[in-house]
Amino acid sequence: MFKDYQKYLSTSLKVYLFVLIIIFILKIVGLDYFGIDIDNPIIASIASKFENPFVKDALYLLILVFYQYLMMSIIFKDNSLKLKVFMLIMIPFTYGIQILKGIIINYSSFYFLLEIAYLYLVCIIYQCIVLKFKINKTMNKRFIITIILNLLFEFISMITRYKYAIYVENIIAVLLLDLDYLMLLLIAQKIVITKGDVKLCIFQQEAGSSLLKKINLKKSLQRLLKNYQSNIEAFKKKKKEEKLTIIIFSILSLIWNCLTLVLVFIMAMVNDTPIECIFIISSFWLSKHSFGEPFHFDSMIVCFIVSNLTYYILNRITTPLGISIFIPILLGVGLSYVTSKFVKKTYKPLYRGMPKELFEETILKVVDKDSEKYNICYEFYIDKKSDLSLSYKYNYSVAGIRKIKDRINDKIKRL
Repeated sequence: MFKDYQKYLSTSLKVYLFVLIIIFILKIVGLDYFGIDIDNPIIASIASKFENPFVKDALYLLILVFYQYLMMSIIFKDNSLKLKVFMLIMIPFTYGIQILKGIIINYSSFYFLLEIAYLYLVCIIYQCIVLKFKINKTMNKRFIITIILNLLFEFISMITRYKYAIYVENIIAVLLLDLDYLMLLLIAQKIVITKGDVKLCIFQQEAGSSLLKKINLKKSLQRLLKNYQSNIEAFKKKKKEEKLTIIIFSILSLIWNCLTLVLVFIMAMVNDTPIECIFIISSFWLSKHSFGEPFHFDSMIVCFIVSNLTYYILNRITTPLGISIFIPILLGVGLSYVTSKFVKKTYKPLYRGMPKELFEETILKVVDKDSEKYNICYEFYIDKKSDLSLSYKYNYSVAGIRKIKDRINDKIKRL
């Protein structure tokens, strides 16, 4: 269950990153529909409960400590309990810096430099006293790169979510603005902890997710072209009656799906959530295969009714984009996750001597046919070659060949 939760959260963050990039592009070309809605009654109502200066300071302090923890985790590639305890111990000192920044608030450039200087001081203390290592070029380099990444993320967040050129006094609006780039930092932290690398081109990192492969335009186009060519070839081989049946079925299916989509958007219009509905549907489709094979009803009528009812409920419970972009995404990915649980898991690990058709049906769920991993598994399970001969051919150790096979079977088990 915990692994499923981690996968759900990871997929949600990756979809969020993808959506945020799209919003950023739209904002640049002049389509500004995704900013914080400061006048929203919900925001105003919640903000009124945090007017106490002490409560405001406490919230800002919690955000700052969490922000520092993410930065430290990226810099040191560390997500241990030791780091978390250290950050809790540093809270009083962080609060002291907050007071100092309040005194010099009129000097914005110095305010920013003081924050960076304090973070660097905290890094030095953790490096020298807790980890008991001397300051080195590696730490300094990672610190600089992480600061640049943070500035990039904060810039994207401010451009996509900030409608006004003045400082927002509404504390809830400020928290919502912080939420976006903190989510980006969480994505960066996950990649760094998994891969152990910090790069400015963080969007090119592979995190082992099918979603990242799907949004790779080049691979998607190649896969689409291959499927199209194979379907055309198979269609040409069929008889005229079969061709006519396929054409009629495809047209009716397209009309049916369009009708379903139109009704979903009509319900979204009634609930005044058309844009939120687009986010939910897009998140669902982007993550549709991340949790395995998606669920389908045998009856189209049942599918039609359940789909419309489900999207109606999601449109009712989602928050406006002026409050949160992340919640509609969580709902869309959550729909994909929940529906995947209704699918019966029938795939078994690969074994030597298995039929070729069953082998391809199983392994193509997790790897591409033109990949090296597919060839290694094919030669081992179908051609029955030894690990030793494969290690010579593909320039791996015997242990490396076995690890590749084990990872493929682990992926199949999770389908």
